[in-house]
Amino acid sequence: MKYFWQFFAVIIGLSAVIFLFFVLSVKTKDSITFTGQRIVTTPEITSADPSRGPANAPVTLVMYEDFQCSACAELEPVLNTLLANYGTALRLVWKDLPNNGAHPEAIPAAVAARCAGKQNKFWEFHDTLMANQPLLGDDLYTRIAGELKLKANAFSQCVKNQDTLPLVERGYDEGLALQIASTPTIFLNGTRYSGSLSLSELTRAIDALLPTM
Repeated sequence: MKYFWQFFAVIIGLSAVIFLFFVLSVKTKDSITFTGQRIVTTPEITSADPSRGPANAPVTLVMYEDFQCSACAELEPVLNTLLANYGTALRLVWKDLPNNGAHPEAIPAAVAARCAGKQNKFWEFHDTLMANQPLLGDDLYTRIAGELKLKANAFSQCVKNQDTLPLVERGYDEGLALQIASTPTIFLNGTRYSGSLSLSELTRAIDALLPTM
């Protein structure tokens, strides 16, 4: 009897482990699972990250944002002005950090933008999403795809199958590894800034990083 109960306990333990693995492996359209256990201190930029500006720019601004975050939309004009003012001296890099708990369209919008990115139209799609934030939804994504003349079938299948979800999850995982608590959060050459950021504040910060003439 002693060995029976030991065997029974082992079976119960293995069943619990298998069940937990199954639960953590399940993803839906409106959820993301944190898959990493690492802690990092600065963003890791790869070719999968959409960017504007030259890769060798002296200042790199990495932004962790959510397409349904109102503060992120408010930051857009500031970022566009910075890019216009600094030209080739500034590079912008996008990272997905959707708060799917508070923003039900954050993940679908991010997936759709990345699907547009597969046809080299990420930034155009991104800009229109941010400008139409109250309208986020499938109808808007389809409308933007049409306006950008994307290949309709390829785009719709990409969105339907969530082909780009792993790219979104990568940014999400990295944001959690960086212990980012809110969006927008940006990094200027590795230095973190968050909260309400004005054009003058960011201009001063960028100027301090530029080589003196």
